[in-house]
Amino acid sequence: MRLFGQGDRLFGRDSECARLDGLLREARGGRSAALILRGEAGVGKTALLRYAVSTIPATLTISGIESEADFPYAGLHRLLIPVLPFRDQLPARQRAALDVACGLAEGPPPDLYLVSLAALTLLASEPRVCVVDDVQWLDPESARALAFVARRLHAEGVVLLFGQRVVPDDPGLFAGVDVLDVGGLGRDAAMALLSDVVTGDLDLGLAEQIAESTGGNPLALTDLGRELTAGQLAGASPLPDPVPIGSRLEAHYSARVRAYPEITRTWLVLAAAGAGGRTDHLLSAARALGAGPEDAAPAESDRLISGFPPIDFRHPLVRSAVYGDAEPARRRAVHDALAAATTDPADADRRAWHLAAAAVAPDEAIAADLERSADRAGARGGHTARAGFLTRSAELTPDPTVRTGRQVRAAGAAMAAGAPVRALLLLDGLDEALLAGPDLGEALMTRANAAVNAGVPHGLRDAAAMCLAAAEAFGTDRVSARIAVIQAIQHATTAEHLGNVTEPEIAAAARPLAGDDPADVDGLLLAGYAAFITDGFAGGVPALRRAIAAIADPELPDEVLLTRFILGINFCNMVWDDATKQFLIDRAEGAARRTGALHALDIVHFIGAMTGAFLGRLDDADRHDAAGQRVRRAIGITADQEQVWRHPELVAWRAPDGLRETLPHALGVFEMLHMGGMHAVTRLSLAILDNAVGDYAAARDGLLGIVDLGRPLRYAWALPDLVEAAVRSGDRETAERAYADLELAGRASDTPRALGLLDRSRALLSEPREAEALYRAAIERFDDSVSYGDLARTRLLYGEWLRRRRRRRDAQEQLGTALAMFEAVRATAFAARAARELAALGENVRTPVPDADDTILTPQEAAVAILARAGETNAEIAAQLFLSANTVDYHLRKVFRKLGVTSRRQLRDFLPD
Repeated sequence: MRLFGQGDRLFGRDSECARLDGLLREARGGRSAALILRGEAGVGKTALLRYAVSTIPATLTISGIESEADFPYAGLHRLLIPVLPFRDQLPARQRAALDVACGLAEGPPPDLYLVSLAALTLLASEPRVCVVDDVQWLDPESARALAFVARRLHAEGVVLLFGQRVVPDDPGLFAGVDVLDVGGLGRDAAMALLSDVVTGDLDLGLAEQIAESTGGNPLALTDLGRELTAGQLAGASPLPDPVPIGSRLEAHYSARVRAYPEITRTWLVLAAAGAGGRTDHLLSAARALGAGPEDAAPAESDRLISGFPPIDFRHPLVRSAVYGDAEPARRRAVHDALAAATTDPADADRRAWHLAAAAVAPDEAIAADLERSADRAGARGGHTARAGFLTRSAELTPDPTVRTGRQVRAAGAAMAAGAPVRALLLLDGLDEALLAGPDLGEALMTRANAAVNAGVPHGLRDAAAMCLAAAEAFGTDRVSARIAVIQAIQHATTAEHLGNVTEPEIAAAARPLAGDDPADVDGLLLAGYAAFITDGFAGGVPALRRAIAAIADPELPDEVLLTRFILGINFCNMVWDDATKQFLIDRAEGAARRTGALHALDIVHFIGAMTGAFLGRLDDADRHDAAGQRVRRAIGITADQEQVWRHPELVAWRAPDGLRETLPHALGVFEMLHMGGMHAVTRLSLAILDNAVGDYAAARDGLLGIVDLGRPLRYAWALPDLVEAAVRSGDRETAERAYADLELAGRASDTPRALGLLDRSRALLSEPREAEALYRAAIERFDDSVSYGDLARTRLLYGEWLRRRRRRRDAQEQLGTALAMFEAVRATAFAARAARELAALGENVRTPVPDADDTILTPQEAAVAILARAGETNAEIAAQLFLSANTVDYHLRKVFRKLGVTSRRQLRDFLPD
């Protein structure tokens, strides 16, 4: 049994130490790992972390400090101090973001993930152990950054260890990081620890009773062993009831502190309130209160604290007990003294926080100081801290109207920090009678976005309506009103038929805000949307094309592109402009990587996978889908949350077992969340599968629930499948009506794919003498488009037509080509349909579609290889793929081995342009 824990002695931690030993051993071989040691207070997490540190000298170690939790990036800054001198080796964007986050330079608010990537690059520069204890008290920005680092470690020889207390309402910032739950000691180990602590005789029966009653909590065992009387140790007197363990430990420490002299308690409260601050400020405040380090003697004798300032509390629970049990007047006096001592302008935020803690009534001067602190926090990317400062500022604001405005801005900051539930709670506390004008507009916008992101029932259904109301509230603030209507369009695009605002209502709000002759991006977007919804394809396509051109302008700044490209994608879908849509996806992907905007990158990959699937470019869809999953893991989206990001249109092509059960379930989920767009996509996906397997009547019925025959606007993309399903199911009337709508949309769009689909659909309805020319024209058009899937499906339909005309050789050529195309992308259902047609011709067809070759590059390896082929260095590739340079090297070595090459130059012979 390992015996460490008293000093370096632990008791009964063989399995935990073995787990740590394994991680450290793998690190010496170049493998990285991250692990959270999680358990209740006093259970021994810190002792285990100290054990890990004792085995490897190259360590970076910090602990979360409760009083620093409201200062953005404070924890990350402290951890990185030893490696900050090497930040000049970082890519320029990463260094700039890190410098602003750590307060080393001025600049625009940094993106959290650029800061995170900078931390990853610095920490992964050489093998080391990084230990962060008490992560529940880290500021949220530091916690998110370190969680990102933990999820991206791979081949650097870095071990990142966290100690985390079990707390109620854990925000889950470390989702996706491995957890080792640390429980109490077993009976024998607990008794051994107790025997080691007790200096006199210990009754073994009593020791067993104590071990059981404490649950093996080492801190409780240690404290009891030192405090029990001789009579209790001998079994003559009863044990304290209840035994101090878990949350009762804090009450136990509080009782001990209450017995100290008043001046000692004042010194302890001062040390607790000033934790993380400067020593000279603490001593100056102590002098003002008539206290000093010498007053700590009683607590030092009890081993509750140690050291000259800064004070080291025996356990974080001691600090919590000291501060939490102090009388309000004593706490206020301590904070007032600390505020008076904190005169350095660099510590203005800490001073404002102390003044707020000392306040007994609303005070506009203090509230204004806190608002300025909020602005400084926001400038460093600390949206959580900004929300906290603004919330406290509002609480101390005397004027009700000003208070309401600060609460609204606090809610907006909470939303920016990724805390939509907190934003909603802040908004719920508003006095709505005081809301008007811009404050009302901002409150409505924040509520709309927060409700959608928090998954509030009917949140997405009502979001567009709230944004339209916000636009009206903004009044003459034309810029804000435009943003509100654009947001309404985006929410309505997501909700579609499940929203509670009609497209004509949004168009009516958009048109006057666009202006008569718009030239800017937002004006063109509003004008394009209004024209399309009001005038349809015939009148709206030119305005849509002008808006698309503005979004696709190569000179458009990355930040603007990333906030508007979703609308650009939707507009491309409306006019079947696949080439520009692919350009926007590629450009947005690059912009998101350059700026570190991982949430935007996730959306780019989601749209990229959907686009690839709709075009039948399933390899592209797979790449985007895999990349999106990696991004979601990096930013901590859990497996349950990720279910919303599944691609029904992709799995429909592949037709895996159980698809018929899972897609209808997805329909229910999307309907519950009012995600009308995904609801429609799922229904189209089921119809595509029905067409693939020959269940044409089911496909027709499903598609009739999507389209609005006679009004071919947003759902025109479903019409080609409806024509095929209706023709093959014998419903010529529906097929003709669907074709009429498709002709209107296709002629107005005038793109190769639109015209190709028009030719193919007309061929299905035509007499034999016309059909063949139309099929051939469609194939020729698709050869000039990016729609691999439409080309393969057209060859399949043409081959089926030829077989029914008994033109065996021609049918074999088209069906064989179609089968090869479907097999190349593993489009299972359509490949099986093509194989059945060939079998009817007497062909011996191998089925099913073979699985992917295990020797091909993974999506991650392919991404690394493509960038390496283009001449990017490992550091440049790492910056683009949000990896460390060592991990890039690891993947590149695997690429070389799989492809049988020895240099980057040779990659050009193996990888497509």
